[in-house]
Amino acid sequence: MPNYGTEAGLAAYAASIGATVPAGAVLPALVRASAYIDGRYGSRFVGVRTGGYAQAQAWPRTGAVTREGFAIPPSVIPDVIGNATYEAALRELASPNSLSPDYVAAQQVTKEKVGDIEVAYASAASLGAEAVRPVVTVIDEMLAGLLCQPIPGILVV
Repeated sequence: MPNYGTEAGLAAYAASIGATVPAGAVLPALVRASAYIDGRYGSRFVGVRTGGYAQAQAWPRTGAVTREGFAIPPSVIPDVIGNATYEAALRELASPNSLSPDYVAAQQVTKEKVGDIEVAYASAASLGAEAVRPVVTVIDEMLAGLLCQPIPGILVV
């Protein structure tokens, strides 16, 4: 399975932010982290896949220009993609499958009653699986410069 980054890169990234790499299978965590990056952000990345539809991952890209106006060569995967993947991999190692948890809408608790107290929850079922995925602000911030500007009135999920 393709992934962004290496085990050595993950160790270097963790050291640079004062973290340690949790015990676990690093390569599977990098694969899941890469899938998360492409799945969550891939449709919003600037440019198009250099290898077209058949390209397994979102990067490298052709026609990619950062929000600051810097062109990214079509054979380059920006370092920030690797760093965002390493950040996601650290989370995956700490809690496997936490970035893309399984979700069964029919099993969602919508109302609970304990004694005289009854609580009704907002339905995440109408929002779909995206509602159960965590928002990792640091990854959002890392990748912001590589994402297309949102179009007013258009919701991108």
